[in-house]
Amino acid sequence: MSPPHGHHVLGAQEVAALGGCSSRPILCKSLPKVLSLEHCWFELTLRTSVHKTCAALQAVQLTPRRWLNLQEYQSKKLMADHGVTVQRFFVADSANDALQAAQRLKAKEIVLKAQILAGGRGKGVFNSGLKGGVHLTKDPKVVEQLAKQMIGYNLSTKQTPKDGVTVKKVMVAEALNISRETYFAILMDRACNGPVMVGSPRGGVDIEEVAVTNPELIFKEEIDIFEGIKDHQALRMAENLGFRGTLQQQVTDASQIDTRGQKEIFAMDDKSENEPIENEAAKYDLKYIGLDGNIACFVNGAGLAMATCDIISLNGGRPANFLDLGGGVKEAQVYQAFKLLTADPKVEAILVNIFGGIVNCAIIANGITKACRELELKVPLVVRLEGTNVHEAQRILSESGLPITSANDLEDAAKKAVASVAKK
Repeated sequence: MSPPHGHHVLGAQEVAALGGCSSRPILCKSLPKVLSLEHCWFELTLRTSVHKTCAALQAVQLTPRRWLNLQEYQSKKLMADHGVTVQRFFVADSANDALQAAQRLKAKEIVLKAQILAGGRGKGVFNSGLKGGVHLTKDPKVVEQLAKQMIGYNLSTKQTPKDGVTVKKVMVAEALNISRETYFAILMDRACNGPVMVGSPRGGVDIEEVAVTNPELIFKEEIDIFEGIKDHQALRMAENLGFRGTLQQQVTDASQIDTRGQKEIFAMDDKSENEPIENEAAKYDLKYIGLDGNIACFVNGAGLAMATCDIISLNGGRPANFLDLGGGVKEAQVYQAFKLLTADPKVEAILVNIFGGIVNCAIIANGITKACRELELKVPLVVRLEGTNVHEAQRILSESGLPITSANDLEDAAKKAVASVAKK
């Protein structure tokens, strides 16, 4: 049985990394698909029982995140630039621009599509009253009228937050008669530790529904990360998708597309729908995800960040965020991280949990003391440091004269952070 959407299955190795043992997988709600607890080797000292840990994991839910977001029109341009056939289209950010785009297309039929980073747009609803984020028409003036009800309004779909997402652009494209639809994607699959091609000849519907009702129509090909997609894999997938003759050969040719320009692709990342604090964090190479608790987490490494959120929950607290410093940390980053955390009115305490492998704990300690003084920190601060130069770091903190609470390990840190909030 596969896990529900948004869940992640912990295997025996990952459970062991949390200090327990298990011969069966454990369903865990708190893990985003983009992150892995396999990085939790540094928490081998944690001896919390598996049952208690899993109880805590049930209480924290993190939203899966993509680290590269491209709007539909960006993806189409990227494909077109690499020789993939796409329909003619223009992008507009005003109703007048949409009208002009429709007139320039000179198409028999036009499709107008709201551009947001979510699926289900066709069945979505705008707070302007318009139903549907995808419309077909033969009249350019209708395009203008529809664009007036789309641009600047929120579109709610099954994949957006409750209040929807503001539409800032629309794509005005040539409508084509569709003779057949297929599904194709390249996904990261934990089971094979790498990318997997997934395809189905049954396109145009929810692929999740196909997987349940017609699993035999879902085809997979594991991709070797060193060798890439092989010709025979591309041909087999093309055949499974129902392509024949020259179309089958075109699929093989497409598998040879040069993807070395990754910097250029990531430069296209659309951050318009991010929370402002996420964009601000990204300026300093910090990864930030807001949660609904009151204990801020300041951690290095995605796995450790998740473990910290979980242990806070286990001890009766609620994490306010997920902030990952990563490696190669500088004092300036520590200062900016504290600035972001203290700007959140929900934060009533800060827990710093650093494992210094490639990170120098002394740099963290200097950054902490500087931030506390310059920002005049008003909330309790609990610090747990371990690893490279930890003794020097502990000396810096103890001699700072600042009201910083030190912790021996993650469990101790979580208990102290939760207690500091409870005292208020």
